[in-house]
Amino acid sequence: MEQRTFGNTDEKLPILGFGAQRMVDEHGCSEEVALSMVNYALGNGIRYFDTAWIYSFGKSEERLGKVARDRRKEMWIATKVWAREGKEARNQLEESLKRLQTSYIDEWRMHNVWSLEELDKLTAPGGALNEAVKARDEGLVRYISISGHTNPQVQIEALERFPFDSVLCALSVLDHFIFSFAEEFLPIAKTKGVAVIGMKVLGLGALAHVYDRALRYTMGLPVCTVIVGMESMDQLKKNIEVAESYKPLNDEERLQLFREILPLVSPKSLPWKSEEWDTATSWRKR
Repeated sequence: MEQRTFGNTDEKLPILGFGAQRMVDEHGCSEEVALSMVNYALGNGIRYFDTAWIYSFGKSEERLGKVARDRRKEMWIATKVWAREGKEARNQLEESLKRLQTSYIDEWRMHNVWSLEELDKLTAPGGALNEAVKARDEGLVRYISISGHTNPQVQIEALERFPFDSVLCALSVLDHFIFSFAEEFLPIAKTKGVAVIGMKVLGLGALAHVYDRALRYTMGLPVCTVIVGMESMDQLKKNIEVAESYKPLNDEERLQLFREILPLVSPKSLPWKSEEWDTATSWRKR
């Protein structure tokens, strides 16, 4: 599997990462299957695992931790903090460390910063970002990250305020056409040497019918790795197969993919860019 550099560091990561949000009972994935998937992933070239404090009340982190206690040196673990205030963020970090059965997090990520108001909260004195810097100084966190689903201008502003090591952002082929991180954010991230991790690659299942080309589209962008949420061994094996045989889309393939999926570009298919996730009838305002 192709390896790519993590930003301005000497670290290299495989182009396919494991999104651990869905490896829980509520998505039909038992603990036995979840642990088998993580071990299989590690045995087949994947080492990047993305989770969050908030996912399924900690169950995602707990299941990753049951593998990490024995195989931590093989794993790159990224988890996310939901809190914007420093003290609460610290509490969430400590809970994440316990659940993951580790003494450190490779990437600690400010979760889903969708507006400048949210960015103001976490970058304020006493905010979560200040706590992240302290945690890095203590050796609890290696790299500091931020994620954004909605408006690339928020993450562009975030990079002006702080030298984040990485950014996780929505880079599906659907996302290409509205509030485009690919068009607006990636050139700036590249200039600053920031590692970019692609998410929402299959558009919450909207792109399942073209999953192989959807994966190749995002892998063809200037990203370090691409995380895909998986809930079954079959999904994992298919994604590994695409990653192991990866070739960028050529111009004709890219154009054909755009033509096929363009009718799907709507608030309903991209709820993370809509005014209200649950109703998803109109685009969010900048």
